[in-house]
Amino acid sequence: MKKFSNLLIFIGILVFLIPVIGKLYTNYEQNQLYEKYLANGSKVQQSYESLEQTLVLPSDVSTESAIATPPAVVEPAYQPVVLGRVKIPKIDESLLLVEGVQSKDLKVGAGHMPGTAMPGEIGNCAIAGHRNYTFGSYFNRLDEVAIGDKITVEYGKKSFTYEVYEILVVLPEDTSVLNYNDKDQLLTLITCTPVRVATHRLIVHAKII
Repeated sequence: MKKFSNLLIFIGILVFLIPVIGKLYTNYEQNQLYEKYLANGSKVQQSYESLEQTLVLPSDVSTESAIATPPAVVEPAYQPVVLGRVKIPKIDESLLLVEGVQSKDLKVGAGHMPGTAMPGEIGNCAIAGHRNYTFGSYFNRLDEVAIGDKITVEYGKKSFTYEVYEILVVLPEDTSVLNYNDKDQLLTLITCTPVRVATHRLIVHAKII
């Protein structure tokens, strides 16, 4: 009986430690990439592709059968294009910012949506992120952000602070949230909602201050 009790205690401790260790490891990987980015002189690559996409964020779950999968092709190892960091003090989050919103990009950190303005530019800078349910990181707590909260984006050698002015829940096809004008420097954060269901998109709009 005592051995069984000890086993339950051990399992409980293990369940508690798994998300903690997972988040620490994720932060370690992001910090390594960010240090490499800084060592390279904070070089960035701008992307101004035409914006012909919806807010359908990529899924990590493949629905294709193994039989239908073509032979594997050896591809070069993925190297994220690091742009900087996204910091949200309200939820104690500091995420690596990379270029692109494909699954491979969003596994690394938050992704800048190609075709939208770069941080600090006039226009609408759209940044998407997954909700990491296991480790409670990435944009998992984005729903706790409120109007008036601050968001900082580090890009290149500059830091831009935005203030949240609007929070919306929209359908994935609603690209109106990416609208912009020719005078404001806007930031739009995007993630899936509700948690685990992901039928809609949680949108956080902010304006530079």
